[in-house]
Amino acid sequence: MSSPLPTTSPPASGAAPAPTPAQRFNLRRHLTAPIAPTLTSLPLLVSTFISGLADSAAYNAWSAFVSMQTGNTIFLALGASNQPLARPDGWLKSLTSIVLFMLGCALFARLMRALGHGHGGRTRLALAASFAIQALLMAVAAALASAVVVPIPHGLVDPPASPPAFVELVPLGLLAFQAGGQIVASRVLGYSEIPTTVLTSVYCDLTSDARLFATANGVRDRRAVCITCLLVGGIVGGWISRSAAGLGTVLWVGAGLKCLIVGAWLGWREEKEEEKGGRGNKAMRGW
Repeated sequence: MSSPLPTTSPPASGAAPAPTPAQRFNLRRHLTAPIAPTLTSLPLLVSTFISGLADSAAYNAWSAFVSMQTGNTIFLALGASNQPLARPDGWLKSLTSIVLFMLGCALFARLMRALGHGHGGRTRLALAASFAIQALLMAVAAALASAVVVPIPHGLVDPPASPPAFVELVPLGLLAFQAGGQIVASRVLGYSEIPTTVLTSVYCDLTSDARLFATANGVRDRRAVCITCLLVGGIVGGWISRSAAGLGTVLWVGAGLKCLIVGAWLGWREEKEEEKGGRGNKAMRGW
């Protein structure tokens, strides 16, 4: 009797082929993985530029800051003596900004911890979600300004004695709230030298640095660039708000930049095992 010829058995009915590396991509794991610390200062420096944009435009429009709450605290204190005389309602704007900024810090911190999956908020999901909300709030404020729902900045057309327009508190509050997310992100990523919203401590730490004139000093360099970013952002914001483009355009630019930061976080490289030990070492993670 002849032996049967060898055959190749077909795959079992319904059996799926082995997945390719691209098919093995796990979205949930991608979003919840911690990001590599290298270059994470760059989105924060862009955020500092955005703070300069927003604060210069907001102060010109509403005589209050959305990020620098030290200045708002002084304006609030002046309100106790009904000053400044030209803007007796200025204390209310400053108080609104302070309260919404603090609420933003509290809620963004809790959001990032909740989405951090045990990594302290340093996941792609936590950072992208935080900056997406910030971008959305800036976009809403920009839309209100562009649609002239809020009055044209009094520094441009309105007389100093014009009555208070309480609708201005809406975009002011939105911008202050989102600014809280920026400083929380800087804390989560461990960059105390880039607070993104204020410079008083940065000026102090820069000039008192024992290694101020050292050849290699990344912390000093980041402080210097942080100051420059806020300054340049303020200059750009001032010129745009003074032009025909106006306040709305300044805020749209800020919202657009934040959208770019969201995309950057979503595509950021994952932290490698050997990088975990040097997470807090700023010399190891470079810029």
